[in-house]
Amino acid sequence: MTDRETLVRALYHTVDRRDAPALAEFLTETVRFQLGNYDPIIGREAVIDANAGFFGTIQDMRHSLNGIWSVAETTICNGDVHYVRNDGSTLTLPFATVLTFEDGRIADYQVYVNVTPL
Repeated sequence: MTDRETLVRALYHTVDRRDAPALAEFLTETVRFQLGNYDPIIGREAVIDANAGFFGTIQDMRHSLNGIWSVAETTICNGDVHYVRNDGSTLTLPFATVLTFEDGRIADYQVYVNVTPL
């Protein structure tokens, strides 16, 4: 497993714990984050706040990674995300993420997923 693969797996472990403050260790100060077709969010604290807000809308989540590929400073991963809604019902959606790194931290974080069914 490469260092980048280890980092991506650690990132998704943190996301699956819904530990928004712990995301800070992965992000640059000026990170750009975009989930699906929502507007981009700029800045580490704003991204942490947005993730905390999203985590509050669900009971649980778990990502299953199918693949992780890296070229230069860009890493792409895909898989399925398994949600438990606040009413206890479940939903599984496919996702893909494109991460661009600067000095070992995520500078651009683009998640392709349609969360409308949530």
